[in-house]
Amino acid sequence: MNIFTKQLKLEDLSDIQYEVHTGTSRVVNYLEIMILKFIGDYGYGSAGNSDATYMSAIGKAVLEAWEPGGLIIDLSDLSYEWGDRIESIFFVGEEKYLDTPFPVALIVGRRSEEAIRTLIVGLESNKTIEEIGWVFKDLNSAWEYIESKLNEYEIK
Repeated sequence: MNIFTKQLKLEDLSDIQYEVHTGTSRVVNYLEIMILKFIGDYGYGSAGNSDATYMSAIGKAVLEAWEPGGLIIDLSDLSYEWGDRIESIFFVGEEKYLDTPFPVALIVGRRSEEAIRTLIVGLESNKTIEEIGWVFKDLNSAWEYIESKLNEYEIK
């Protein structure tokens, strides 16, 4: 009997690159905050489905590997125009941290800000990125949000 297989790699799904960085929380000193940065061009509409699958798989893998207390998803160097499957990355920690509050913040850049805004609040909304509450334009603001949430969870 002949068995035919083909080798598969997650990287075959997408040309998007990623970086992972961690830093220690100043509020809860035994917890690390992870920054997961995606770099590149997200496919337009359904052409981005494999990008979303890749990004979600990477997100789950890095959370499993390093188990941070909070996550900042950095899209500041990602070009994104349209495609709602990118939302899967926003909720990447839900399965792993079912019973534990797990704060997530999102950073957008000039090539993703408007598309992410309309994805979250709708095309007709006038709500700004700042009004969403967990989406930011810079790392410092996202980090402070995660720290405030960690502090809130620690007090409870």
